[in-house]
Amino acid sequence: MSKVLVLCCSRSGRTRAVGAALVQRFNADFEIIGEAADRSGLMGFLRSVVDAVFSRCVPIAPPHYDAARYDLVIIGTPVWAGTMSAPVRAWLTANRRKLPLVAFFCTQHGRGDAGAFRDMAALAGKQPVASCTVRSDPEAGDERRNVDFFARRIERRLDRAANLEWAA
Repeated sequence: MSKVLVLCCSRSGRTRAVGAALVQRFNADFEIIGEAADRSGLMGFLRSVVDAVFSRCVPIAPPHYDAARYDLVIIGTPVWAGTMSAPVRAWLTANRRKLPLVAFFCTQHGRGDAGAFRDMAALAGKQPVASCTVRSDPEAGDERRNVDFFARRIERRLDRAANLEWAA
């Protein structure tokens, strides 16, 4: 069984809900990227948009888990102004050299997942083994199936990697 870390930033709780579902699926460790800034309410929303538009790396709490100790890190972000959240940007910038295989997921109300995934891959320095966009309630039927399909793609990729290691 592969060792998996799921980490995310969640302003409203939607991204956290998807992350929690993946934690159960993979029996993974879970980390919410911590930061001092209050992103609640209208002012928090506006601060989030400005941070995203200007590609800011905001101060974040030191990670609880070391990404280098995992076979796969699944990284989740809400889409802010067509890109990843500022806390995820800061985490990827600080931890890119430690990353093993990665998978990405995002939550969004509108559009921007392609830009978020492109920017995440650039900062991670590698392409994800899978990616998933959740556009509505993560508990809704279509989105639950979408997350399940994402998890199955990851499992197939991990199985292939394990078989390659075994053959080597």
